[in-house]
Amino acid sequence: MGKLSLAASAPLTGALPVRNGGMSLTLIDPGPLWSVAPFAGQGAAGSSALKAAIGLTLPEPGRRVTAGAVALQWFGRDLWLLSGAEPPKLPAALTDQSDSWITLDLTGPRAAEVMARLVPVDLREAAFPEGAAGRTDLHTMMVAVARTGPETLRIMGFRSMAGTLVHALGEAMETVAGL
Repeated sequence: MGKLSLAASAPLTGALPVRNGGMSLTLIDPGPLWSVAPFAGQGAAGSSALKAAIGLTLPEPGRRVTAGAVALQWFGRDLWLLSGAEPPKLPAALTDQSDSWITLDLTGPRAAEVMARLVPVDLREAAFPEGAAGRTDLHTMMVAVARTGPETLRIMGFRSMAGTLVHALGEAMETVAGL
């Protein structure tokens, strides 16, 4: 019997980037992704350990903080996502999420209009400024969204739903571009 060999493949080969109406949807490599869930009563200690190791503390709910290519993003109740670095030793449950998520940047002056057709959250810059982060539904898929620039929304979805996510975003981009 032959030896079975598995090789990792990039998600969405050939499907990205998508460009339409001055907007672009591109695949981003955020580096390693780790969920950080501090043990009960250990949030402050975990935040201090992160500050000492990577220069960032756990942000408030609805926020994302960065230092260079490293980011800490609120990901839910008592849950954060660390991207771009390996976590230090923390009083927290740490789970490698690197193979679980796809990260996309939707860029352009009408990015929030695209998302308005897909999510029940106001992502206009006035309501969702740079550094804002949230979780929401997008066509029955759970996604995380963060504003990383005046015209850029970072969208994270489950890797298993990557094709559906890109299709939905591409259709919404086409609709907005046609208006």
